[in-house]
Amino acid sequence: MTRIFNPLEHIGRHDVQVIKDIDISSTERLASIVNNVRSYLRDNHATAFAKSVINPATREELKTLIADYITIRRNLHIAGVGLESLIKTIQQEILYYGPIQKALDDPKVTNVDINTFRDVYIERDGEEEYRPEYGFKDEDHLYNTINKMLIPLGKTLTANEPVIDSLFENFRICAVLNADRGGVATESTLVSIRKFSDDVIPPEKMVEFGTMSEEMNEFFKDAVPYSNIIIAGATNSGKTTTLVTFPLYFGENTRIITIEDSPEMMLRRKKAYRNYRNIIPLQTKHHENKEKRFDIAKLTKVSLRLRPWKIIIGEVRDGDAGKQTHDAMNTGHYCYVTLHAESAPNAATRIVQLAGDGYNDKAIAAQLADTVDLILFQRKIKKSRIITEVVELIGYEGAEHPIYNTLFEFVQTDLGQSMDGYAKGYHRRVCPISEKLANKLRVNMVPEDHIQRWLQPGEGGQ
Repeated sequence: MTRIFNPLEHIGRHDVQVIKDIDISSTERLASIVNNVRSYLRDNHATAFAKSVINPATREELKTLIADYITIRRNLHIAGVGLESLIKTIQQEILYYGPIQKALDDPKVTNVDINTFRDVYIERDGEEEYRPEYGFKDEDHLYNTINKMLIPLGKTLTANEPVIDSLFENFRICAVLNADRGGVATESTLVSIRKFSDDVIPPEKMVEFGTMSEEMNEFFKDAVPYSNIIIAGATNSGKTTTLVTFPLYFGENTRIITIEDSPEMMLRRKKAYRNYRNIIPLQTKHHENKEKRFDIAKLTKVSLRLRPWKIIIGEVRDGDAGKQTHDAMNTGHYCYVTLHAESAPNAATRIVQLAGDGYNDKAIAAQLADTVDLILFQRKIKKSRIITEVVELIGYEGAEHPIYNTLFEFVQTDLGQSMDGYAKGYHRRVCPISEKLANKLRVNMVPEDHIQRWLQPGEGGQ
């Protein structure tokens, strides 16, 4: 479908300055200039162009590039139109994304979900907000704006490609085309934009935010470097945020292999890991030919040949990935994975289902009991993201009923009474660690007085 150019269609009610001295009869000429400048940015400044979607500082840099590019090219000028007005109009058409621009620029906004051209939700400070004032004029306005956002990523939403899931630097766009345009979304073209933090939330901050307690942090310092760990929870519960924090418990020279579908962790780009130079990131590669496809399972197998000390897997979601993760643990490598589950015990059951084959699940469960040390369960409660359980996997009854020690748990004290949207409560230590885990820590030279501390029951233990 041909795009109808409107140089001011992207301007939101509360956004950037409207340029009023462009004659509407010049729109075809403007469209040609915009396409010329857009091609220049895509071909010569692709990284900055993509980054400008949610990065105001980068957008300012591109404004200067656009101004310089147009100023010295008289063939891009329009007779009777002031050069300053022309430049501002083109800057706004290329670099601003309509009524949602304020949400994209707000550092407290982590998600922008456009369900229809009228219905826009944002997640701000961890809480969902319905923001109809960020809505678009109509379906065409929404469709054109989404494609503007995708162009810097080298993509366009069309009937031939009705679903686009694209990640760049610190944001991800998932766009789905309306069925009326040949897509698969029933009522409207829609988009979900996820903004990732520029840096890692360090353990001290996670304590401050209430995600975990200081005592849990001290335990993690001893246990995380020498344990196989599953972080479980629902979507948007903060699993990846916690996973990305774990390498801060490792030494700077630790050889770390990261594996994921799309590069969300991006450890090498984080300021917190600027001195961690032994990180090897891998990401999946899709292909119609199964032999040429590199999924989580195949990359886990590849990682074993890269001399890993630690293997961090973004998400285990299918049987092949579960089996390869299990194999990696069995070969003596420390693995850290996320998994969708409803509780820590449920995660212990799910990993058996994923790693098993339906015939030897009891044997698989017994092996997992030997290799998986800790399971963390994380939950989003209102605005808060909290590790609500830390359990040690001890064994299984059969393959379906895990036996575990609850080491830490979160006790919520404000059930139904939160005034500010943040969960109130405290973490308490419950049971002591097992002798098996204690011996594992001893082998890795964890100080004995530390181990003895964790061998004592907590306030909620027996």
